[in-house]
Amino acid sequence: MASVQEIFPKPRIFISRCIEFDACRWNGAMIGCDFVRALKPFIEPVTRCPEAEIGLGVPRNPVRIVRHEGALALFQIATGRFYTKEMLAYCAAEIARLGDLDGAIFKEKSPSCGDRDVKIYASADPLAAQNGKGRGFWAEAFMQAYPDIPEENEGRLNNFTIREHFYTAIFTRAAFRQAKQSGTMKDLVNFHTRNKLLFMAYNQAVMRDLGRLVANHDQLPVGHIFFAYQEQLPRMFQRIPRRGSMVNVLLHAFGYFSGQLENRERSHFLELLEAYQMGRLPLSACQTVLQSWIERFNQEYLRGQSFFRPFPQALIDISDSGKGVGSARE
Repeated sequence: MASVQEIFPKPRIFISRCIEFDACRWNGAMIGCDFVRALKPFIEPVTRCPEAEIGLGVPRNPVRIVRHEGALALFQIATGRFYTKEMLAYCAAEIARLGDLDGAIFKEKSPSCGDRDVKIYASADPLAAQNGKGRGFWAEAFMQAYPDIPEENEGRLNNFTIREHFYTAIFTRAAFRQAKQSGTMKDLVNFHTRNKLLFMAYNQAVMRDLGRLVANHDQLPVGHIFFAYQEQLPRMFQRIPRRGSMVNVLLHAFGYFSGQLENRERSHFLELLEAYQMGRLPLSACQTVLQSWIERFNQEYLRGQSFFRPFPQALIDISDSGKGVGSARE
């Protein structure tokens, strides 16, 4: 029978449609992205192409964000037309139809879908200089509706650390959503228990707050507890965890086996741990050794911990562009 780590509910993820789903970019192309392609079997994608869907067509003359009459506007240089009203109306209508989501992947720098670093021009003059950066119209409206959602663009997903953090967040949120759908306190307790080490690595203060909710000493209604837990859970993934926090959890897990191991095994693991802390090895190098001991010594509690496999094994890829390490939302 598959272990709990191998059973993953499918996250519902918004993805800009031009990334691996449709040739709908302004030039009639589709953006290739290995990571979105790899994700497809494991998620429920929710896709949109705002520019095509407000009638700009495919292919189309490019649009840009400009400053106009004291506000930001969506402008098409080739026709001299503004599409601001159409875009705002589309965003209001379509975002209301998206439903529950566990994450989002945006087309970087797009005037509609760009989540950061979208060029803003000083005016509608075709020769106007760039005058700042911001979000695209769709991404801005989306983030207003989903302020705490894990979100990235296809460029930042080239970074292994950012990608691993994003995958962890979306699959954890999907698992919580599944527990919430069942609506029983038992399922919430099980969710919290199997994520205990993961939460310990990410944010111990939030972990303790969530633990107090699950303990429910005031005997509040189950629906109230689920609502409060859902409100707090996004805090867990606001930042990529530090290596030191991960090392503490790895050492905590190591303690379950230390007395049963040979000296050379202990020494080998501690060397791996030091290499990970120095940035010379991925986290999975240490986790894999611990997983082998979990099976060797039949450690049931650790076997059930999501920390050792927070997302499907098929998504692990240690290739890394070396860009973008830092806050989960910069």
